[in-house]
Amino acid sequence: MSVVINTNSAAAIASNNLSASSAMLQKSLNRLSSGSKIVNASDDAGGVAVAQRLTAASKRAGVAVSNISSGLSFLQQQDAVFKTGAKIMERMNELQSLYRDTTKSAEDKALYTVEFDKLKTQFVSAVQNATYNGLDLAKAGAALSITVDEGNATYALNNPASQINDSSAFAITNGGNFAVMTGTRTGGIASDGGGNLVLTIGTRANVTIALANSDSMSAAITKINASGAAVTASMNQDGFIVLTGKNEGEQIVVHASSDDVTSLAAKGLGFTETTAVTAGGTTNNSLAQIQKIAEARAKNGADQNVLGYYAELATASKTNFESSVSRIMDVDVAAESTQLARWNTLVQAGTAMIAQANGSTQSALALLR
Repeated sequence: MSVVINTNSAAAIASNNLSASSAMLQKSLNRLSSGSKIVNASDDAGGVAVAQRLTAASKRAGVAVSNISSGLSFLQQQDAVFKTGAKIMERMNELQSLYRDTTKSAEDKALYTVEFDKLKTQFVSAVQNATYNGLDLAKAGAALSITVDEGNATYALNNPASQINDSSAFAITNGGNFAVMTGTRTGGIASDGGGNLVLTIGTRANVTIALANSDSMSAAITKINASGAAVTASMNQDGFIVLTGKNEGEQIVVHASSDDVTSLAAKGLGFTETTAVTAGGTTNNSLAQIQKIAEARAKNGADQNVLGYYAELATASKTNFESSVSRIMDVDVAAESTQLARWNTLVQAGTAMIAQANGSTQSALALLR
């Protein structure tokens, strides 16, 4: 090996090694001090892009969880309103039944009317006009859509507008709700000449039902019930067809017990209406309103269950996204501490070797003496 003065190759090599070791030591210190495996984008360009997308998805999932919680709060308040409304309607229905009692005096009925009207007003304010954070709970505006996942998918809540009727027209008397009626009202079943059976119930229902002459009475009942008429048909113990109004509670007995409908259609048999309870309209019927509120509560409960499942999924998604980001971005302290010790040792060794390399030039001076 030549002994030279101008170039100290050993020192230069040692210096390069020291620079590299120092850079790695600095990077290791940065990772441990920040807790992040990727301090700069250059450390892992692809990893940074993936982690950023996953972080954004995690935040959206967190927002979805918050939105679902708000939706559940809305539904819980809505159900509380519906529950109160059902209680009001139950009492109004009791008052209507009491009002129809023929043993009650005019004074009694007047008192029932006072309470009925006050409850009607309360139903309007406490149920129909109820709001939550400025949002309608029982009107068309209550049809809300909730964001349920990180992909911004939405779930539409049930719109209760069709279940909660305007009670302002409700009345305790025949004009609005119930009346008791006795006696006979005519109606009939007759052939239309075209092989069809026409069913007429006073002025209430008129429907054409296609029947074959060989149809049994049970087949006729089945077809009546499937026809969409405002009545349901059944067979009583005497073998007669009984027609019951779906909305009005009326019962009409068809006096015919033939084994088939041939003679029934040909004779155009009439029928006698039994004592009937009729209603002025379904919107004025507290019984119908109670049923509709029950339907609204059932749908509300279903919505709460669905949102609960969405909340579980969104929470799990958020957790999984965060775990994925952690695997990309977070430093393994145990592994990085080992690397820190390595680079620290190499830096110290490189510093010592530069000193040794600088000392080796002294041999050239000895030759010049």
